[in-house]
Amino acid sequence: MSLNFVFFIILLAALCHASWSAIIKNSNNGLAMMAITSLIEIVVFLPLVFTVPLPSLNIWYFIIATTILHGFYRYSVVVSYQYGDLSFVYPIARGGSCLIIGLITLLFIQNNINFTGIIGIIFICFGLFMISFLSAKKFNKVAFIIAIITATLIATYTLLDGIAVRSSENPFTFIYWMLLLNGIPMLIYSLFTKNGLRKKDSYNIKHGILAGVLAILGYGLVVWSMQFIEIAYVSSIREVSIVLATIISLYILKEKDAFKRIIPSIIIVSGVAILYFQIT
Repeated sequence: MSLNFVFFIILLAALCHASWSAIIKNSNNGLAMMAITSLIEIVVFLPLVFTVPLPSLNIWYFIIATTILHGFYRYSVVVSYQYGDLSFVYPIARGGSCLIIGLITLLFIQNNINFTGIIGIIFICFGLFMISFLSAKKFNKVAFIIAIITATLIATYTLLDGIAVRSSENPFTFIYWMLLLNGIPMLIYSLFTKNGLRKKDSYNIKHGILAGVLAILGYGLVVWSMQFIEIAYVSSIREVSIVLATIISLYILKEKDAFKRIIPSIIIVSGVAILYFQIT
C-alpha cells in the first residue's frame, strides 16, 4: 500500500470530520443530530450484516469497549458545544487527544516513532492549543474541563481501535462492526430524552443524513489508515481538520475572529508536513 495514498486518505478523513463538527455545532439540536448520525451508520451497514464475518472473541472485547466510549464521546461533544464555542472546545479536545495518544504510544506501545516524528506531533498540538486560547474571549472553565474529558475519550477509543484493527485477522470486519454498533448508545439515549429526536422541529433531517455519511468516512478511513501508519501519526495528521475548520469558519460560517487562527494553522500544517516526510 502506497503511504502517499494513505496520507491522502487521512486528509480526506480530516475534511469529513471538520465538516461533521461544523454541522453538529451549528444545528439547533446537537443531540438529535448525533442520533441521526448514529441512525445513518446503522442504516448503511445493517443490510450487509450477513455478508461480513463475525470477529473473533478477543476483537469483540475491543468492539464493545469502543462502542461504550463512542457513546460517552458523542454525548460529551454535544455538551461541550453547549458550554463553549467550537473554536475553543474543538482544538483542546483534538490537541489533547493527540498529546495523550503520543505519550501513551511512546511509553507503553511498541512503535517506530523517532525524534522527528515527536517534533511533528508537538507542532500540531501546539498549534491546536494556540487556536483555542487565541479564540477565547475569556477562559471558560466548564468548557475546558468537558473538552479535556472529550480528549481523554478520543485518545482511549482511538488507541483501542488502532490496536484492534492491527490485531484483527480481517481489518474490514472490525471496521464494519465498530461503525455499525458505535452509535447505538447515543441513538438509544436520544430516543428516550425529551431534547432528542422527539423534539421534531429542532433539527434538519437532511443535515443529519449528511453528518452521518461524513462521520462514517471521517472515522472509518482513519481506523483503516492505522494499519499502515503509527497510530500517533494518524491521529495527529488528522488534526489538519482544524485548519479546514478555520477555512469553513472564515468563508462559510463568516466568523470574524477566524483570522486569529491563521498563524496557528500554519504551525499545524508545518507539523503535518514534518510527519508526511517522516512516513514517506
